[in-house]
Amino acid sequence: MLERVVFIGSKELGFAVLREISRQFPDKLKACITIDDSGDDRSHLARFKAYCSEYHLPLHILSGKCDIRYQIKEYSPDICIVVGWYYLIDSGLLKQVKGGFIGIHNSLLPKYRGFAPLVWQLINGEKKVGFSVFSFDDGLDTGDIFYQEEIEISEKDYIGDVLSIIEEKILIFFKNYYRNLLEETLIRHVQKDTGASYCGKRVESDGRINWEWNSTQIYNFIRAQSAPYPGAYTTYKGKRIILWKAEVFEADIYGSPGQIGVIDKKREKIIIVCGENTGLTIDEIEVEQKKMKAVDYIQSLRIKVE
Repeated sequence: MLERVVFIGSKELGFAVLREISRQFPDKLKACITIDDSGDDRSHLARFKAYCSEYHLPLHILSGKCDIRYQIKEYSPDICIVVGWYYLIDSGLLKQVKGGFIGIHNSLLPKYRGFAPLVWQLINGEKKVGFSVFSFDDGLDTGDIFYQEEIEISEKDYIGDVLSIIEEKILIFFKNYYRNLLEETLIRHVQKDTGASYCGKRVESDGRINWEWNSTQIYNFIRAQSAPYPGAYTTYKGKRIILWKAEVFEADIYGSPGQIGVIDKKREKIIIVCGENTGLTIDEIEVEQKKMKAVDYIQSLRIKVE
């Protein structure tokens, strides 16, 4: 059995996995490495600090380039568990750890290798998503696969809903199979390139809605970037309007894409014209950090958003 474990990660799921592996084999966990993400709304840094202090687990909080080579040298781990880590790990380090760096990728590899895989899957309207437990190598999410689980989702599921389902199943994986990882009895499968696809990095400006798209495309775009992500947005007179809740309008609607076609005061919703004579019903928006009903903000504005 592998005897020296270092945990590397952050955020809510990372903290949950840290607690689980610590509960199972506390004596084997030698250190925790996390990041100073205190400026992020999703940060669980305070909980990492409190937990590691309570259980006398060495905690290393990194910032900047988040170079972990010094901690790897100090603790000489047999295996590293990586959950919620967004930085490249030097290829030279990968060879120094006998059991490897074992991480989670929110896709069914080799599909959606790369960045923000779950966001891209929802943008593309996938009806089945999943996650992979795999070993890091020199490639971009190309390492051997230990475990995969496919999850069916509804077109009504927003990314926050899907994340909750996936994260619950990831935690179940560690409850059931962490011992097998340490005993090296979990069968690993070489990942093939057949059917591979790749995801590019996303930046904030990538969240801007193109009203020339049809309503289904825009709806998927919105639900893929909703909370806990920054949200898909449009603008009006230079103000950013984040669209949090929407649904596809079932009838044809005619007008210029981006035009507010209907204000439904009774249902407290508005319908915006999209490409291909389709419409999108908008429910909840956010303007200048204030969430509100779309109709409350736009009911007097029969104009085009930009």
